[in-house]
Amino acid sequence: MSLKKVVLGSAGLGLGVIGLIYLLVPRFLLDVYGVDIQSPSEANLFRSGSGSLFVAVAILFCLGAANTRYTRTSLVTLFTFMSGLAVGRVVSIVADGWPHALLIAVLVVEAFYAGAAAYVLRVEDSSPRLRETA
Repeated sequence: MSLKKVVLGSAGLGLGVIGLIYLLVPRFLLDVYGVDIQSPSEANLFRSGSGSLFVAVAILFCLGAANTRYTRTSLVTLFTFMSGLAVGRVVSIVADGWPHALLIAVLVVEAFYAGAAAYVLRVEDSSPRLRETA
């Protein structure tokens, strides 16, 4: 199995599980961090922003792992998505202070996947390609 498929497949699986939890039972994860949902609007934000968005992006990652037609787009999205999450966490640490230790671990995982996507994209861009004929 290629490194591209491993990176995209594992990211898709992990993000998909987290997304489904946020979508179906957001209180489960939020309780770990001491966050309480106190209104339907707050629940809506977590179910859509973290739940369905994560599931949708996870589907793209899995699609990229399964179908080479979508691999590059999925890798660029993985890099952009994970980098954005990691940068947001770093900004929050600077602006708000240190969060729950588990969120620091999540930051490390996000940075890892951003780096893995960048590495795979770089290797792909530097490898010789066969010309396709139309």
